[in-house]
Amino acid sequence: MFNKHENATEKFYEVGVEKFGDYHSRFLNFGLWENGITDYVKASENLLTRVANRIKLDDKSILLDVACGMGTQDSFFMETFKCASIEGLDLTAKHIELAKKHNKHPQINFVRGNACYLPYPDESFTHVMGIEGPANFNTREKFMKEAFRVLKPGGYLGLSDYSMARKPKSWWEKQLIKYTVKFWHMPYDNVQTNEEFAKTLENCGFTSVDVEVVTKSVIPGYIAENRKPENRKEIYRIRGPIWGPLSDYLDDFVEWLYKRDLVDYILVKAQKPL
Repeated sequence: MFNKHENATEKFYEVGVEKFGDYHSRFLNFGLWENGITDYVKASENLLTRVANRIKLDDKSILLDVACGMGTQDSFFMETFKCASIEGLDLTAKHIELAKKHNKHPQINFVRGNACYLPYPDESFTHVMGIEGPANFNTREKFMKEAFRVLKPGGYLGLSDYSMARKPKSWWEKQLIKYTVKFWHMPYDNVQTNEEFAKTLENCGFTSVDVEVVTKSVIPGYIAENRKPENRKEIYRIRGPIWGPLSDYLDDFVEWLYKRDLVDYILVKAQKPL
């Protein structure tokens, strides 16, 4: 089930996918740059490990990974945590095509789909995960309700996502947020403070909601990585002469929000009651 928002979001994320190759090992997240980590792949794996550990991912886990990208993170989860099975779902057809092409694990299956209309029966998974994708879902709250539905009782939801560190105070700050989320194909309904984020999860039925703010260990490292000359060259090669510079502008917007203490990067854990 795809509408105007989903179609526009897919077009945004599919630009240059066929040229991506092995750049950054096909990881797409911001990375968690802590404990002296300076390598992007290690930062990316560190982020995934932190989210997985928070929701107790293990060899008995039946995981739904929503917004799975090109599938690299699901291979990482399978190889690191030995999950019983993983279902990777993504809106972008080109992502799913590459995920299937590179998949070496029979326990992993990839499907194109809409996170707000999950194509699975009730109580199908022990764990649901969303790495950065929920910000784009129309809306994040609809996804949370769907995640609650497909989780087994006692199952966990694990997210890494963006939130508002505080409410904007001026017209300029409001405009900065407005244009950032518009350019990023993020519905404005998803602009929430950490407290609003947690409350939405609770309203969807989740308990044991825990929001960990890791902004300073994420955004500066991500911006610095993208601004390395060799990485800017790669981004321009992948996304082309129009979308390459636009990617730079999006990084600028994110950095402006960060320097004004307006944006947070959060790790979220929540549980469906038994």
